[in-house]
Amino acid sequence: MAAVLSVASNRDGQNQRMLTTIERSVACWLLTAAIVAGFLVPGLPDTLAPLAHFSLLCLIILSLVPMGRLDFSEVFSMDGRVWQIVLWQLLVLPAIIVAAAHLAKLNGSITALLVTTASAGSLFASPTFAELLQVNKQKALQCMILSTFLMPVSYFLFFTLVLHASVSIDIASFVSRCVVFLVFPLGLFLVYMAYARCLPERMVQAIENSSRRLTILALITFGIGIMGPARDLLWADSSRFMLYLAMVTSLGVGMAYFTAIVMYKHGITDALTASIVSGFRNVGLGFVLLSGVSTESTAAYVGVSQIPIFLAPLVLSFLMRKATSAEAAPPAL
Repeated sequence: MAAVLSVASNRDGQNQRMLTTIERSVACWLLTAAIVAGFLVPGLPDTLAPLAHFSLLCLIILSLVPMGRLDFSEVFSMDGRVWQIVLWQLLVLPAIIVAAAHLAKLNGSITALLVTTASAGSLFASPTFAELLQVNKQKALQCMILSTFLMPVSYFLFFTLVLHASVSIDIASFVSRCVVFLVFPLGLFLVYMAYARCLPERMVQAIENSSRRLTILALITFGIGIMGPARDLLWADSSRFMLYLAMVTSLGVGMAYFTAIVMYKHGITDALTASIVSGFRNVGLGFVLLSGVSTESTAAYVGVSQIPIFLAPLVLSFLMRKATSAEAAPPAL
């Protein structure tokens, strides 16, 4: 009887893993289809634009829900290595980019766009990317949480103090949006975290599974909703569109590669973890927080930045499957 139960349990576990794999594949293709639809379907971004801010708020809240039963130290860490990665990500990298832009004599608007990316917190999907690449998911999670809630400091520092000659933040609007999109979700998460362990296991599983699915829906709604200016730019000035795409893609790859080199002294695992959280940035949230300094160019740039963000899960999944197949292949005789 015990053997039968064990076999059934193993089969259930395999089915659950298969379901998770299928769901991830569907999510990857759904995000890819969404980004294509946003650029090709006339009127779709305009239809979803009024829902963009609400969907972002839902996205932040839903992204935190699956972490409700983790220990506090697993989510909010005082680990010195985590702080080192986040400070590098939010202070050192933007400073390097500002200095490089100054030496290259880039105009103020281009510099502001680069800083919009470089000062943003890590993408909410960074822990998932870390899991796909088989590096430190917990540390990626802690870096994501910490960088998200410290990104207002980086934005305030660079846009108000460093780039004050051409850009300045509307402080009242900036603070109010930080409260709505960061403080309020954090408060809800801490309340849920306090009661999650007391809830029935089946209820918690249902809540977490639903939150993961709804997160994809919220991300799609937000991504397409802010894509309108980028779509208009694509049809009106394709060369500038390609410039923005090259900027955001090369900046993400460059920050990830440079971070891996600098952090390599701490070991390959920490270097790759830091590379992921530094390369994938939550530019959409930064755009909402920076409403006081946003321009039409900024809106188009942020819309274009959704392309690598939406395509990254599919590309990473493909690379991981290819790497797994290569490892499983028998050695050549």
